Amino acid sequence: MNARPGTMANWYQRFLHLGEEGQSRDEAPRVRAIRMAIVAGNTRWMMAANLLNAVVTMGAFWDSPAALRVNIVCSILVAFALLAIWSSHRRRHLPPRDTASIRGTRRAVMHAALLSGLWAAIDVVAYAQADETQRLILMALTVGMAGGGGFALATIPPASIVFCVTIGAGAVLALASSPSVFNIYLVALYVIFAAIIIRSSLSVCHSLTERVRAKMAADEQRDVIGLLLNDFEENAADWLWETDDNLHLARISNRLSQQLDVPENLLLGKRLQDIMPFASSSLNGMEGMDCREQFIIRLEARQSFRDIDICIEINGELAIWSMTGKAVTNAEGRFLGYRGVGRDVTANREARMRIEHLARHDSLTELGNRVLLGEDLARAVTRLERFGDSFSVLLLDLDRFKQVNDTHGHAGGDELLREIAKTLRQLCGEDCTLARLGGDEFAILQMSINDARTSSLLASRIIERLEKPFHLSTGTAMIGVSIGIAFAPTDGTSGDQLMRHADLALYRAKEDGRNRYHFFDQSLDAASRRRNLIENELALAVSQGTLELRFQPLVSTQSGQVVGAEALLRWRHSQLGPISPAEFIPIAEETGMITSIGAWVLREACKLAARWPSHLRVAVNLSSRQFLSPGLLPLVESALKNSQLPPERLELEVTESLLMDSTLGLEHTIKALRGLGLKIALDDFGTGYSSLSYLRRYTFDKLKIDQSFISDIETNREGRAIVESIIRLARDLNMVVVAEGIETEGQREQLRTLGCEQLQGYLLGKPMPVSEFEAHVANQLALAPVKRLTA
Repeated sequence: MNARPGTMANWYQRFLHLGEEGQSRDEAPRVRAIRMAIVAGNTRWMMAANLLNAVVTMGAFWDSPAALRVNIVCSILVAFALLAIWSSHRRRHLPPRDTASIRGTRRAVMHAALLSGLWAAIDVVAYAQADETQRLILMALTVGMAGGGGFALATIPPASIVFCVTIGAGAVLALASSPSVFNIYLVALYVIFAAIIIRSSLSVCHSLTERVRAKMAADEQRDVIGLLLNDFEENAADWLWETDDNLHLARISNRLSQQLDVPENLLLGKRLQDIMPFASSSLNGMEGMDCREQFIIRLEARQSFRDIDICIEINGELAIWSMTGKAVTNAEGRFLGYRGVGRDVTANREARMRIEHLARHDSLTELGNRVLLGEDLARAVTRLERFGDSFSVLLLDLDRFKQVNDTHGHAGGDELLREIAKTLRQLCGEDCTLARLGGDEFAILQMSINDARTSSLLASRIIERLEKPFHLSTGTAMIGVSIGIAFAPTDGTSGDQLMRHADLALYRAKEDGRNRYHFFDQSLDAASRRRNLIENELALAVSQGTLELRFQPLVSTQSGQVVGAEALLRWRHSQLGPISPAEFIPIAEETGMITSIGAWVLREACKLAARWPSHLRVAVNLSSRQFLSPGLLPLVESALKNSQLPPERLELEVTESLLMDSTLGLEHTIKALRGLGLKIALDDFGTGYSSLSYLRRYTFDKLKIDQSFISDIETNREGRAIVESIIRLARDLNMVVVAEGIETEGQREQLRTLGCEQLQGYLLGKPMPVSEFEAHVANQLALAPVKRLTA
């Protein structure tokens, strides 16, 4: 029994909130107040219409049998209308309410129900006794009042619905007193008409609500913006300004008057350009700023501008202000003035200038860097193309700078670089661009020169000055410099081309002995192209099978028999033909390809030597990079295992330069290799950094005397004495001695007399393909029994 009243109460509450869907708790009361204010504003006109309609109705039924009843109802309507008009008139001066509770909607529904109930009562009491004309009047009143009242109350949907439904209910009761088909049609038409009115009322309410909510949001946003602007003007470093159409200040922030130290009332009405304290000169290094004349031109253009920098001077101090202005126009496009903002950006601009400086300059020497050099080089190329102005690029590389770092430390090296930068500034003119490219490399862009001799004179002065001692806080440093020069347009017309040609010239200067300069010539370019081709093709040489091994015999001095061979690498290029190992091996060393090439040489040599007679050994040279590689030991083990070559038949040759690295890893590697059972030979003994300490620290099985000591052994007593000493030393250390480069019988006889055990050279056999070497060994073995029988 209690559920039904609760349900009805909930339904009634939802009915009263009709048209408030989607509104928040804060929005609904405010929107409701506006909707009710609209109805209240039309109340006097609505009530006046009701009053007139009531008077017309009384006149129409003056002689009707129902006149008394009609007059009573109409009198109540007149009284109600007059009361409502008086109440509305009395409240006309009251301020509009910001919010309205649901009680206001309930009151509006009750008033609508009362007013519509009175009009419905007229239909009920008068229709049955009315004539045709009076009935037409009643129908017109019913439809007219339903439509007028429904639309007048459209902003309060519950009241509008109650008004239409109540009048419709009265009309139905009146028509039911005299049933007919015509009356049924009238009821149906009214229901349709009422539905249209109610639906339109809801649409009008929804549209109004959206407009009200949009206006409320705009008001809130305006309030927030106002608060932010106030806070901005009070606390921000920026300041606002506004002018009229004649560019006179109409509004300014207090901060502007504070910065200018002028009262605000003295600034208002003045022209903006007249109050700006423009400086006669700008800050050093600052470009792209407007002067007074340029700024006035911008203002007179009456167009918006943004972030325009002007240099100003206040109390003798220069500063930079950034100005932004928006041109304000009306609907016809007429200029109304400017609204803008200004701020002091001195610190920001100085910081940006510092960042731009760091982006183009070396932090250690304050010279330019690659970026600045590239920009100036591009400008020089442009001037060359337009005006024919010649220029040169000089690349400098310091000699012995690593020794300075090792001796004086990195702090001393940095100090030396700063001193060199200072010296270069003194030697170069103002039209030169100086740059440090990194490490101990510098570049000079020499502009506006007539011929290359000007660059050679500059290079000579630099070399002469830099070879003198530099006195550092850590001591005295001695260096030199190598310089490569490319002259435009003779040596190139593009920046990249000139830099590459200068680098090639620098490379040649270092090859020629350092501490000198060298101009680019076409032979350097040809050599560079050849080197690039070799470097690119070398990576494919192994896979393409263009590398091959040659074997040079090792011969016993006493018996003359071949005891082994040294594996020598050869390369026949499809375009360049045979390429000397002296040319491609250093390139392989620099690029790191020597490791993979050396691995192929070791595997191939072991595979081929495995089919030779068991008394023959094969010697393989190892590069420093390969020997120090952690993969050397597994590589040797793998090569021996796969080829089935006994370890004692393999000799690995290393050079003296490798022994300069006295690390524990080197000694461990030598011991590990000898532990496998193979032999270690010291190659080219006497040409590098010969030291008896190497022979004492590392254990070698063989010592190979370089051919430079053998070539004059027949004629040079000193050379013969050195060779004799080496042989005696090796014999005392239980090492086999091999002499390289044997080309004459006299050399052979001398070495046999001195006790050298093995020989190698063109007299005994040139490097030959494996098939030729194997045939040579076979012939020698075949002749050996004949020699013994003859003997």
